[in-house]
Amino acid sequence: MLGKYLRSTIDYIRLLVIIVILSLLAIFVFTSNSNPWFLSSSGIIVILALINYIDLRGGSWGKFSLLMFIGMICGFIGDLLMAGIFYITPIAILNGVILFGIGHVIYLVGLKDRSPLLRKKGEGLIIRNLLIWIVCIVLVLLLFFFTVFNPSALELSIGLLGYGILLVTVLGFALTKWFDEFPIAFRILIFVGFLMFIFSDWLIGVHEMTDPTFLSGPWVGITYIFAQLPIHISVFLGARASE
Repeated sequence: MLGKYLRSTIDYIRLLVIIVILSLLAIFVFTSNSNPWFLSSSGIIVILALINYIDLRGGSWGKFSLLMFIGMICGFIGDLLMAGIFYITPIAILNGVILFGIGHVIYLVGLKDRSPLLRKKGEGLIIRNLLIWIVCIVLVLLLFFFTVFNPSALELSIGLLGYGILLVTVLGFALTKWFDEFPIAFRILIFVGFLMFIFSDWLIGVHEMTDPTFLSGPWVGITYIFAQLPIHISVFLGARASE
C-alpha cells in the first residue's frame, strides 16, 4: 500500500522512522525496564510529525501537518510527565490530562482545518456532525460512569470526565471525515488513531480509578503508540493521495 506513496528521499526517511518506532515498540513489549523504550518510541513519533511538516509545509496540508506536529509535542511532554521525569502537579495522571488535553485541542483545530466541524460557511449548522458528536458524548458518559467514576476521588473523576468528553469530541469529528471527500487511507487511519487513543486513555482511567489489575502490563503503551502512529501516518498518506 505504501509503495505508490514512496516517491522521494524524505518518503524513505519517513518509512525508516516508522520501522524504528515499531522496533522500539517491540523492545518495549519484551523488556522488563520498558519505560525508556516507550518514551523513545513516543519521541520518534515527534520526529515523524516533524518530517511530515517539513515535507508538506508549502502545500494545502501544511497547516494541518503543523498542528498535528504541535499536538504530538504536547503528547510527548505528557508522556514524560506521566513517567515522572518532571512534574506540573504531584499527581501524574493530572499532569497527563493537562498536556494531552492541550494536545487534543490542537488536534481538533487541525481537524477543523481539513473541513468544518459543526458549521459550514454559508450553509449553517451541519446536523449530521452534531448528531455524531452528541452520540459520542452519550457513549463516553456511559463508559465513564460504569467503569471509571470513583466517588471517593470526586475532583479527579470530574477532571477525567471533562478530558473524556474532549477526547470523544475529537474522535467524533474524526469520524465525520468519512462523509467528506478525503482519501480513504486518511479517513481510516485518522479514525482508528483517535479510537485507539480513547481506548488507551480509558485503560489508564480504569487502572488509576477502579481496577489497577485490568489489562495491566504493556497494554497502555502499546495502544498509545498504535493511536499516535496512525494519526501521523494519516497526515502524509492523505496529502499524497490528494495530489
